[in-house]
Amino acid sequence: MSNNFILASTSPRRRQLLKNIIDNFDVIASNTVENTTCTNPRDMVIELATQKACAVASQHYDSVVIGADTIVVLDGTVLGKPKTAEQAYDMLMSLSGRDHLVYTGVCICNKGKSQTFYDVSTVSFTRLLPIGVKEYIATGSPYDKAGGYGVQDCGFISNIEGSYYNVMGLPVEKLTDYIAKYL
Repeated sequence: MSNNFILASTSPRRRQLLKNIIDNFDVIASNTVENTTCTNPRDMVIELATQKACAVASQHYDSVVIGADTIVVLDGTVLGKPKTAEQAYDMLMSLSGRDHLVYTGVCICNKGKSQTFYDVSTVSFTRLLPIGVKEYIATGSPYDKAGGYGVQDCGFISNIEGSYYNVMGLPVEKLTDYIAKYL
């Protein structure tokens, strides 16, 4: 591809996933303050992804900039990234033995135009034991992940309906389709 791609995220998981479909791209953090007035999860992830992509695209007009944002929703409540071990523990235990939704919004900016889409997956957690949750928290993994877990490393998931990669932070299947159609 002759396009210059930029991932507007420093997430190692998004970088890994994008590498599966695009050989060469730059990584530039958007450094935006993530604020949204949206209450609908779909609108929320699209707005946040757009903020990230547009912040980087404003400095890189001729590049294709990809921004993404992922949230976990349990019973209508958005679970963000835990800041403390106690928050991580409470989040993970609230997911124990239950289903929740994972939304990822994507914004692609190029030459002053943007396109957005989102994906949603249903994730089922096994019943969690407090000792297992505490051991997982001790790894440090929960702190940079919505809902306090990483699909690739937690071992808590019994089923996923929808895209595994969406739960990981970038709906690669939909992104691949978009790139093939529009770029």
